[in-house]
Amino acid sequence: MNSLRTAAFIAYKSVVRGRKGTLALMMLILSLSFFNMMFIPGVFSGLLSTITGLLTNTSTSDLVVTPQQTPVPKAFIQNEAQVRAQIKTIPGVVGTARTYLSAGSISYDKDKNGVYKSVSAQIIGIDPSTVDDALSLKQYLVAGQFLSDTDTDQILLPAALAGGYDLPVPSDLGGAKVGDKVNVVYGNGIMRTYTVKGIVSITFGTALTNTYITAREAESVLSASDAASQILVKVDTKAHPLAYYKGRIQSLVPNLKVQMYTELLAVIQSVLDAFTLIAAIVSLISVIVATVTLFVMIYINAVSKRRQIGILKAIGIKENIIVYSYVFQAIFYVSCGVVLGLGIVFGAIEPLLRLYPIRLPFGPLLLSFSFMLAAESVAAFFVAGFFAGLVPARIVAREDILSAIWG
Repeated sequence: MNSLRTAAFIAYKSVVRGRKGTLALMMLILSLSFFNMMFIPGVFSGLLSTITGLLTNTSTSDLVVTPQQTPVPKAFIQNEAQVRAQIKTIPGVVGTARTYLSAGSISYDKDKNGVYKSVSAQIIGIDPSTVDDALSLKQYLVAGQFLSDTDTDQILLPAALAGGYDLPVPSDLGGAKVGDKVNVVYGNGIMRTYTVKGIVSITFGTALTNTYITAREAESVLSASDAASQILVKVDTKAHPLAYYKGRIQSLVPNLKVQMYTELLAVIQSVLDAFTLIAAIVSLISVIVATVTLFVMIYINAVSKRRQIGILKAIGIKENIIVYSYVFQAIFYVSCGVVLGLGIVFGAIEPLLRLYPIRLPFGPLLLSFSFMLAAESVAAFFVAGFFAGLVPARIVAREDILSAIWG
């Protein structure tokens, strides 16, 4: 204990009597390295969180239940009301919604001269009064009104297919607006004419070109009743993990297929893996930069004080005390760099991005940090600081007393 106190005292005196400009430069380099180590993973995490939130809010919710595939594939989930009632009995299930899925071609005569523009789309039947239990479609309405359960001659067009919104699709209807008439030909050959009641703007993912009608109208087109192409389930992931809900639902309806959104968004998972790798590489580089910077600074400091080290050893100060003093200096530098880096991240950059978020096609980009990320970053920096102080100090402190004093 006395050895550590002596080492801490020597380190304190060395820092206090050191050059303030060098100390400030050291703090700047370390704080920026730590900031970089936190910022890049935070950006990637926020990016993926935004994308995942958009896709689960508009397409998949948390879990998707689809019709049985074996032994005989079926087109619909029958008795969907009963199935949803069973699912709702599971603790942690927030809500459910059913949808009908069908393909179709939408045609629009913009100039009313008999010349139609046509686009292909996935047409989804929803129950407007309950769809919010699993999805958040209403918040993406940019024109007109949302559907009501009794609408059978109304349609919601996606902005990408309506046209005029500069969204990335191969073709659109050329500018269909609320109140216009469009013709829809379904995959089974049925043709209907609808009035555009509203336009939803979902700018990314599978929902980019989704078109919506009511479940009542979808049942008329598909000749179905009390059925669904899929049941979407929203759950409380703080209460239980998704795998728990999947297992519970599967046990209730063993003949149906249950998938988590993470399974459905396989492309997003590959992006996640790539971003995770990039973030790890950037973090490793930040740690290496901090370690090399500390190593060089500690080594130069130790070499420039060889004579003092020799004198300390001559008066009986043990070699390990001298080494510990430089380790304490390195830890002090790292502590200051971490504190400044955290201040930059949480005191400046994160609040700034909340006030002025970067707008991307799929939503605002916000930083996303976890306690584990912060803890790992801090731990990595302190480990790097320990060895960056230990190694050069041992190299210099091992020199014999006379050689150190004479330089």
